[in-house]
Order: sequence, then C-alpha cells, then structure tokens
Amino acid sequence: MREALIDRIYEAAGTPELWPEVLQSVGETANSDGAVLMVLPPVGRPRWIASPALEPRLSHETAATSWRGGGRTAQWRAEAHAGFMRDVDLVPGSYDGRPCDGEKPFWQVGTTIPLPTGDVAIVTAERRAQTGPHEASILPRLDALRPHLVRACHLSARFNCERSRLTSMTLNQIGLPAAVLSASGRVLTMNARLQEREEILPPGQHGGLLFKSLINSKLLQDAIGNVVGGRHAAQTMPVRSYSDRRPQIAHIMRLERHPGDVFGASAVLLILVHVGARAVPDDGLLNMLFDLTPAEARLLQALAGGLRLQSYAESVGVQPSTVRTQLTSIFNKTGTKRQAELLSIVASLALFGGQTTKCFGAA
Repeated sequence: MREALIDRIYEAAGTPELWPEVLQSVGETANSDGAVLMVLPPVGRPRWIASPALEPRLSHETAATSWRGGGRTAQWRAEAHAGFMRDVDLVPGSYDGRPCDGEKPFWQVGTTIPLPTGDVAIVTAERRAQTGPHEASILPRLDALRPHLVRACHLSARFNCERSRLTSMTLNQIGLPAAVLSASGRVLTMNARLQEREEILPPGQHGGLLFKSLINSKLLQDAIGNVVGGRHAAQTMPVRSYSDRRPQIAHIMRLERHPGDVFGASAVLLILVHVGARAVPDDGLLNMLFDLTPAEARLLQALAGGLRLQSYAESVGVQPSTVRTQLTSIFNKTGTKRQAELLSIVASLALFGGQTTKCFGAA
C-alpha cells in the first residue's frame, strides 16, 4: 500500500492531474478527510490542489477576491521543521480536550517544502473539527512519505524550469532576447541573445542577472506582480540600451501552464524588443505564448493588421458569430477583456521574418 502511494507521488510530479488522488491517499494515511497541496509565491495569490473531499471547501474559501491564504498558511509558512507537525503543536494550548464549539472548522497536520523557484509548497492533511486534533502517532507515517513528497514537488518545479528554458531557447532561434523570471524578479533562465546584451549584469551582482537600468526597479517588480497576480496579461516598460542607443521595450507576460499545475505559474516571460519593430506577430509565437489554436492565431493576426471582425469573417467564409466565439476564447487565453487591450499586447511583440514557423516546429 505504502509503496503504491510512493509510486503515485512520483507519477504526479510529471502528471499534475494525478495530485488529487495522491492527496486523498495522504489524507487517509493521516486518518483525515483529505489533503491539500498549496504553493505560495512571493507575490500573488496561492495556488492549490485538493483531494476531492476537500475541493468544495477550498473553492469556497478562495472565492474571496482578497484571499491570500491568511491563517490557513501563516502557521506553516514560518515553520522550518523538516517534517510533519500538528497545528496543536504549533500553537500550544489551542486544544483543551473539550468538544469543538464550531469556531474552528478543521484540524491540520502539515509540512513546508521550500522550492528552487523561490516558492513554498505546503502539504496539509485535514479533518473535521468535531473529530479532534490529529494523534501524535500519525506523524511517523507522514514523515516516511515526506522525502518523496519533497522530491516530487522539486521535480515538478524543475520540469517547469526546463519548459521555461526551452521557451527562451525557442525565442533565441527567432532572434528575440528573452528571459524567464521568478515572481521575486530572480532570473530563472535567459537565452544567449539576452546574455550577450550589454544591458545585463554578470552573475553574482545584485543576486543575479538583471538589466542595469532596472536594478531594484519598483517598475519591474510592479510589472511582475501585476502579471503574476493576474491583474494584467502583460506589462511593458522602457529599457535603456548601452550598446547601440536604440530605444527598447521589455515585455513581461505570463507563461501558459497546464490547468492542474500549481508549480509553474510564478514564472513570467520577459522579451526585449527594439521600438519600431514589425507589429503583426507570428502564429507560432502566439501559439507558444497564449496556446492559441491556428484559427485563433489567424484571427489575431488579422486584427493586428487592421482588419475588422466582419471583414475577416467574410474573407475566410465563416459566420460572424464563429469569429466572435474565437475572439472570446482569445480574450480568455490572454487575460484581456477588450479588443484595444488585446491589440496593445500584440502590437508590442517584435518578430523577425524568415523561418520563424520552421524554428518553432523544430523546437
């Protein structure tokens, strides 16, 4: 039984949709209703996966627009113990043996797992308040699983880092200097075209590779915070060029991720472009950045080129309602709500001609 659970833990590292089943088994190991895996980024809202029994409760809690984790995560965030602990041990005297009066909705036993991306993962097994706190005898069973949970969480985070690296390499092939940054502004990876820029500091200075003109820049951190927090799909800012004095723009945008993946959403993509570059984007880049279908990419290209919805529908021989449905899907995928906002993002993507599509296919 334990060996089968360990196998499933590692399978979930590469297949996020398996986590709810794994968490249910972790909850059963702790004589609990279920378990929750929550990832806390330095900025933005926590992301979570729950076992089926706890999913409705978590959905209700996180529906509040101001939700940041609150008391649910505060006690575990500060806990550095390399093992599972009960909430009654974190807050001595929190349980006096009397029946619960309803003020405490559940009891937890949990552990904190720092991730290489700078995020923090918290795994908690939870039971109804009426059941009473977890027994101390449960801890050794959970501690036996913890090394495997740690490795699985680290593997998931590294899988996303590798995807980030491949993204930056693909952009390098089509001539775009690019980097992937953590939510705290730390560079996770950057491609060769960006490394060779004179705007970049060498490793070891100010905690990593950054633009000389954006070191400790509140503008940069605010842009990353807006993107990671979901307030904007993309942000732009000027960057001073030290080499050719040409004006440049840095674009910060979200990296698309698997719907069940809670480990990769803190990363953002930074693309450096020269002002005045061609504004109509390549469909391969649109697919990679926003996961657009070929039809959606063609529509977005047409809109960026100045074509109206009605004219585009007529040109491709489809009903206007079909085009409006595609546009709604584009809004959802890019995190925008208005066509003007959408086109401002698209118009800022500078691309090169030639074998762009072929490069994406080769990647």
